[in-house]
This record gives sequence, structure tokens and C-alpha cells, in this order.
Amino acid sequence: MKYRHFLHKAAVLAVSFVVFLLSVHTPSAALTQIKVAVCADLPPLHYIDETGELTGMHIEFLNILAKSRSLAFEYVIYDRLTDAVAALENQEVRMVLGALPGDVANNSNVTFTNSLSSSSMCMIVPAGQTEKVIYRGDTPSPYRLGFELGSVSLNQISRLPSATMVPVGSQQQLYRQLTSGQSDAVVCARDSMLYMLERAGIRSAYNVAVSQITEVDYMLLMREDDRILHSRLNEYIGDLRASNQYNDLLSKWLIDLDKQDMQARFRLLLWGIAVFAVTAGIIIGSFYYMNARLKVLVDQKTTELNQKVIQLEHAGNLRNRLVEHSPGGSLLVQWDGTILLANSMARTMAGLPNGDAPLGNIRDTKVFGAIWEDALAFVKEKRDAPELVSMGRGSSRHTYRYQCHLTSTAEEIILLAEDVTWEENRKQEIFEQRKNQALNRIIAGVAHEIKNPLMSIRTFSSLIHSQRDDPEVQAAFQEYVPREVDRISKMIEVLINYARPPREHKELISVRELVQDCVGLAYLSAKKKIDMHDHVPEDVHLYANGDQLRQALVNLLINSIEAVEAKIADGETPAGTNLSIRVTGYHSGDEYVLEIYDEGSGMSEDDILQCTDPFFTTKKKGTGMGLALTKQYVRENDGRLEIESTLGEYTRMKMIFKEAGEHEAHRMDH
Repeated sequence: MKYRHFLHKAAVLAVSFVVFLLSVHTPSAALTQIKVAVCADLPPLHYIDETGELTGMHIEFLNILAKSRSLAFEYVIYDRLTDAVAALENQEVRMVLGALPGDVANNSNVTFTNSLSSSSMCMIVPAGQTEKVIYRGDTPSPYRLGFELGSVSLNQISRLPSATMVPVGSQQQLYRQLTSGQSDAVVCARDSMLYMLERAGIRSAYNVAVSQITEVDYMLLMREDDRILHSRLNEYIGDLRASNQYNDLLSKWLIDLDKQDMQARFRLLLWGIAVFAVTAGIIIGSFYYMNARLKVLVDQKTTELNQKVIQLEHAGNLRNRLVEHSPGGSLLVQWDGTILLANSMARTMAGLPNGDAPLGNIRDTKVFGAIWEDALAFVKEKRDAPELVSMGRGSSRHTYRYQCHLTSTAEEIILLAEDVTWEENRKQEIFEQRKNQALNRIIAGVAHEIKNPLMSIRTFSSLIHSQRDDPEVQAAFQEYVPREVDRISKMIEVLINYARPPREHKELISVRELVQDCVGLAYLSAKKKIDMHDHVPEDVHLYANGDQLRQALVNLLINSIEAVEAKIADGETPAGTNLSIRVTGYHSGDEYVLEIYDEGSGMSEDDILQCTDPFFTTKKKGTGMGLALTKQYVRENDGRLEIESTLGEYTRMKMIFKEAGEHEAHRMDH
């Protein structure tokens, strides 16, 4: 019995010894090798330092994980995030450091781990630009707003003051945009941007205008099918973030400005107490002086704090502002016609419901539905000038002015429209009034010109009765009478063309025919002997409203005739000398110029600056609307009016247009 008990103990000891030997000589578990793609463009989280080494809080975070969890990370640096994501999908790496959810929003083959760290997205502006960006006033000036793609959504950006959006690919690019002045403000990761500004020694030159727009989490991007490693990493990351080591990492890498400010204030307070303690025993009277000074300082600080509170309230209101109030209708629309936002005027014009109900598709709305297809063409052709469109008939006819703008995402369109029916009707009334004034003068000239050929025809008629057998009379009758009849017919035809009702659409017009008609009309209205010449090539066409250009050219010619007649009436022309008016057409680059030159009385520099203003005139019976309407008609046909003049010598007026090309000719063919 004792022997068997002894053998049992010996066996137990032997087994224990074998287990001990196995535990001593078994090698430790092999390290798990993991390749990590890194876009090293986010100081101080992951970036390349001055020595060319990859460093940062996230790198140190992963190195601590590797050391404690038998992992070995091999970092592969990529310049572009798209290349890093492609390497992940091709299984060249197992993780990507530096991707944001917005960068892979539509990729279902990848997933993110738990957050390594997070940062507040804020708006930072140069110290002198805060008023320009935040407090816009009644006449806000434009500014450029930079942001990193994927870090904030369009909805969050649209809550900020309206601006020209400047998207970039990284926080380092944002830093360069801000410090070089290419952007007036940036929406950025607060920790990263302040770190770079602090390291460059220019932190005090910039202010945090909006401190909390949203939060962004920095995570590791992995393949969806790498579930085991994904689960392990989530566990390891959670353990490390709950430890004191994580707090040490935050203290080491991230700038705690609040803590620094508090420490600075505390040091200042200690210094003040020390100074006060030393001086209090020497000069007791200084206590009262210091007390008064401190009260003033406290009042100043209180005022400053109140101002800061007001600024924060303004910033909060700006974050909640989705659409700026517009005097006309304003819609934010996707390319497929889905309406995202509409102001109150647009809802009324389009018949859209108020409240939070879905706004539907723009094609199903009033007014905007009729504009939409033309609006798409407006954007695709990159037009600048607003367009007009008319709807309805008779008293129900309305005219709308609209224009479109692409947003920074190029996926949405802002469509602006306003009812300009009264304005267009008033413009048409002024057009007819000015046209009738010119017509009255022209009719008087036509009556005078018709009288001469009628006298010739009457003379020949009387001769035919008494000398009808005379061959010379017959020959003269056959030559002169048809010519004088054609002359009368031509004058009447030109007069009818000018007096016909105006057309409201653009057409392909011959510049030569336009000039010849207008010169003929203007010549008939001249009361003094004036030499009028025109030189315009035959093969030039403009795509424009012919009635508007005809009225504009007649206005300029009548002004020239009146200026020449005034100079003649003042006796400034030598006897026997005829002053001239010339109409010339020529190319200037890719533009076509119609130039009206006269040797009339000219204008002063002040008159040149004011002559196109409505109701400005230097004539006793002038309306002051001729040149104002001319400038408007030229501008509405995508042209511009230039005026050059010297008082007492000459005036040169140029109507400059874009010549009609194949595209306009094709439109007319259809």
C-alpha cells in the first residue's frame, strides 16, 4: 500500500515536470504581420516629420497595440487616398489609416474599426477677416471657404455663410490654402490645424470663428470580409482607449488650448498676488488704487465676455441657416429635378406646400417646371446673363427673369427666378414711345423726299399729253418715271419695316441689310446737308432681336444727325463744307463691331459718364431715354456699348457683339 502511494506521487511529479519543461521550451506565439496603408497628411495624428520619419499620435497608438498584442505593423505610405483604398481592395494591405467615412460612402466592400481618436470640425479665419465672414451685414462681400472633401457634408457646409466653396484633399492642403490667402476661411479639424499653426509660430494670427460644426472620427479602414482581425482590433482599441496610456498620448500630441490659457491666467494671477503682497506692506495706499484699477479691468473683461457670447449666438444662428432670403424665388435642385430646398417666394410661385412636406420634382411645378429644360441648357452652356421667358396669353401673360448657378459639388443647381412682368411692359411702352418719336421725324423726311419724285412724275405726265410723239420725251419718260416710282416704293418699304410691331424673339439678321435700312431712315430725317456713308461687309450675321438692334442703331444715328445739325447751326463749320456721319462694321478678335462716327458737336467727359443714365439729356426737348434704351437693347443681345468723344470735334459710338456662328445658324434652321 505504501509502495503504491509512493508510485502515485512519483507519477504526479513526473507529469508536472514534463509540463514545466514544455512551458519553458515552447516558443512564444508568432507575431501577426499586418500591412497598413497610410496617407501621411494629418499632423499631429499621422504625418512625415522633418527627418522624413512617419510619426504621430495614431502611429504611436498602433505601435503600443503591436507591442501589447503580438502584432507587427508594416506602414506603407501612399500619396493619394484612392491609391491606398485600391491597395486594400486588391489585398496588398490589410488596413488604411487616414480614410474618412465620406471618402468611401458608396463602397460596401469595406468597413471601419472603432475610433482611434476624434476631433471637432471648426471654422478658422485670419484675425482680420472675422467681420467679413461672420458678420455679413446688409451688403455682404464674397469670400472663399476651403474644406476637406469627406470631412463634412454639403448640408453642414450650407449652414455656414454663403461663399465660394474651395474643396481640397487633406488638412495640410487646407493649411496651405489658409496661410497663403487662397481661402478667406477654412472648415477644418481643430486639433490638426491648431497644431500646424502653433508649430509655424503663427497661431495668434488666426481665430476660431465657429468652434463646433460637427465631430469627425479617425478610424482604420478594413475589408468587410476581414472579420476576425476587425473584431480583434476593435477589442484592442477599446482596451487601449480606456487606459491611462491613451490619456498620455492625448497630452503628448494634442494642444490643449483651454489648459494653456488657464495655466497662463493662473501664472498671471500668482504674479499679481505676489506683487500685491510685496507692495501692500510698503504702500498701503496703493491698495485703493489697485482696487479701482481692477474694477475697471473687470468691467472691460465683462464687456468682452458679453461680446463673445453675442458672437457665439450669431455663429449658432449661422450654422442653422440653410437658405439665404432672396427677393425672388430660389430653389436648390438636383440634376434629376428633385427639389431639395425652396424659399417662401419660390413656394408661392411654384405652388409648393409649406412646412416639411416633400417638395417633389421641379417638372411638376408651376413656372419653374416650364423653365427647367432651358435652365439645364443655361448651366451646360455656361451662360452668364439672366434669361427671360414669357408664359400665358393676354392679360394672364407673365414674364420671368431666371438664371442658374452650380454649387461647389457640381451635383446641385441653384435656380433663381423673379416676376418682371411690370418691368418688361414698362420697357415696351418706353420702346414704343421712343420709336414713335423717331418715326415722326422720319415721316416728315419721307414726306419731303416723296414730294420731289412726285413732281417729276407729274411733269412727265403733262408732257406725255402734249408731246407723246416726241421720241426724246418717250425715252425720258421710260427712264425717269419707273426710277422715281421705285424710289418712292423703297422709301415706303423701309418705313413699313421700321414701323411694324416689334418681335420678341431673337433671329439671324444680316448686319448689312440692318445698317442700310437704318441709314436710309436716318437720312430722311436730316434737316441739314450731311454726308452719310456706310461700309459693312455682306457676309456678317448676328443672332439677336432685330427690332431692338434696329431701334438702337436708329437712336444712335438720330443723335449723330442732331449733333451735326447743332454744330452747323452754331456756325462752327466753314461755308461749303459738309460734315459727315459714317457707319462702319469690322471684326475685332472674335467680336464684331458696329461703329457710328460723326463730326458733330461732341460731348464733355462728364456728359460721356452720364449720357446712358435714364432721363439725362442736354437737349431742350430731349427725353433722356434714347441712349439709356440703346445701352439696354445692346446688353440684352449679349453686346456692349462703348462711347468716345471730344467736345466740339467728334463722337464715336461702338456696339460690340459676338458674331453668330454655326451653332446659332443651326438653331435658326430648326
